[in-house]
Amino acid sequence: MATSVVESERMRRRNDLDPDPDGSFVLYWMQASVRADQNPALEYAVQRANEHGVPLVVAAVVIADYPEASPRQFSFFLGGLGLALRACEERGATAVIVTANDDPVPSIASLCCGRSRAVEVVCDRGYLRDPRAWRTELARSVGCLLTEVEGDVVVPVAVASDKQETGARTLRPKINRERDRFLVELAPTALDHTDTVGVTPSDRIDLDALDDVSSLLDRLGLADDSSGAPQPVDWIEPGTAAARRRLDAFLDGFADYDEARNRYRDESGVSLLSPYLHFGHISPVDIAREVVDRAGDAAEAFLEELIVRRELAFNYVEHQPAYDSWDGLPEWARISLDLHRDDEREVTYTAVELENGETDDDVWNEIMREIRERGWVHNQLRMYWGKQIVRWTETPEDAHRMLLELNNRWFLDGRDPNSYTNVGWCFGLHDQGFKEREVSGKLRPFTTAALKRKDDLRAWLTDRLRGP
Repeated sequence: MATSVVESERMRRRNDLDPDPDGSFVLYWMQASVRADQNPALEYAVQRANEHGVPLVVAAVVIADYPEASPRQFSFFLGGLGLALRACEERGATAVIVTANDDPVPSIASLCCGRSRAVEVVCDRGYLRDPRAWRTELARSVGCLLTEVEGDVVVPVAVASDKQETGARTLRPKINRERDRFLVELAPTALDHTDTVGVTPSDRIDLDALDDVSSLLDRLGLADDSSGAPQPVDWIEPGTAAARRRLDAFLDGFADYDEARNRYRDESGVSLLSPYLHFGHISPVDIAREVVDRAGDAAEAFLEELIVRRELAFNYVEHQPAYDSWDGLPEWARISLDLHRDDEREVTYTAVELENGETDDDVWNEIMREIRERGWVHNQLRMYWGKQIVRWTETPEDAHRMLLELNNRWFLDGRDPNSYTNVGWCFGLHDQGFKEREVSGKLRPFTTAALKRKDDLRAWLTDRLRGP
């Protein structure tokens, strides 16, 4: 059943100001939820505009120095952003894109507080350090009410838990207790006032520029590949419609998911939705609603991954300030690795050798090559890839740093809460101790033999070496 009501638990006031009675529009800053459908922040902004009897401005900022972002990630983001803003215009909003070097807040604040002022401002929620700081800064910078709306998890983080959870086993019952009441289709609200708002900042990008993303990247100085930056990929198409096509194709063979998800030679067994979720091109609620009525092991296994495991990552970055550093790892794992830091390594590699796939492990090298080429690799292969690095570096701290840098640089879905959690898992996060070994201590091992048990490793490697 559809509803137009955005759950109150998804919303929080970010300042103590009132709406500006002299404002002439409501502004929605679209940053994390880059979509025009099933977007609670957008729907709430539409409803507030109607309540005040004013038009809606949907604004986005292209941050040229976004932390760790590459042409690969910018291309996917901008492609989806153009489609989302076009769809907002079709609903009657005024879409505005501006550029910023590093901090987007002055650009958004200037839109709110220029000759035309905003009645109030709505933003979606960010979970990592910089996006959280931006929203805090914006709350102080605007002269009106700022409301943050959380639309990229099923169960709002604060509802799920008020502390850092040990692992899935402790979060699961809390998530499942709340899950169903948040699995609600969000019906779009029509805008009452569709007048174009005359917001013309000097750093504005014309929406038509997003029809040619490669040219826009070049114009913004984001297309330079001289430093070996990861370049755009063409195997996956950005945007909400493309995400839904991926979802439909995945669900066609869904009955076998519980078994097929571990087979890395055939990608039809996995959803390939993580880039879309990372950039907010599709709602996790929308995905879950398509699955939740399907009985059986497949549905429960997928919902475990989509909701419990994914939102465990959001819980981690929310409650662990050191989520991106060695200090954020579990104490038992750090103690164990510290005890083995002076163990003799069979071999060590530099960061450049790892990035280029120049190890003595042909399987690892081919996984790294696929990551460089595609910005994605099957989760079983990703786990093997991550687990080996701790054995090949001088110190465990170096291993953690190198793995996180490689992950965030090359993966389309890098720099996500799941990135920090998945890398952390390779170092004991949300896990338990195993039989103690040289170098890796009590960390869970993931060996070539374990990878062979999941699928036909020899055939996968032969296919990779043969090429297209």
